[in-house]
Amino acid sequence: MAGKAKKSEGDGGGGVGKGKSPMLMMVVVLIAGLAGGVFAGKNFLAPKAPPPPKPPTVGKTLDLGEFIINLGDEHYLKAGVALGLKEGIDPKKLEEDTAPLRDAALMAFSGKTRSQLNSLEGKHKVKEEIRERVNEVLEHKTHAKESVLEVYFTSFTTQ
Repeated sequence: MAGKAKKSEGDGGGGVGKGKSPMLMMVVVLIAGLAGGVFAGKNFLAPKAPPPPKPPTVGKTLDLGEFIINLGDEHYLKAGVALGLKEGIDPKKLEEDTAPLRDAALMAFSGKTRSQLNSLEGKHKVKEEIRERVNEVLEHKTHAKESVLEVYFTSFTTQ
């Protein structure tokens, strides 16, 4: 009987060990399945974010003609200015009334000196100032905040 008692203890002990092993395996598989489901849900089933909007591009240009400007240091500037309009804006509609646009560009040159305008940095600054001033004027006409994206000098001579 003592042998039977030991055998049943051994079976019970071995049975408990074998019982834990499949249970542990099921828990591990369940956790792995949940983790995989969460990963798949976040990466494959979640709605995709819309792509960022494309930056506006320059469509057509509007030539404002040439300007002859008396600079602040008794020198002169002769500059041709053209505006790079946002795609979709028709320059023909703006050609009818260029006086406010020319005025805005002319005011950007006011008070500048020859040395300021001869440097690359000075040219970039005045281009930015022209763009801002002209956009203020055009905002009232087109109701678009950024109608002019670029300013081009078609000629630029100081004396």
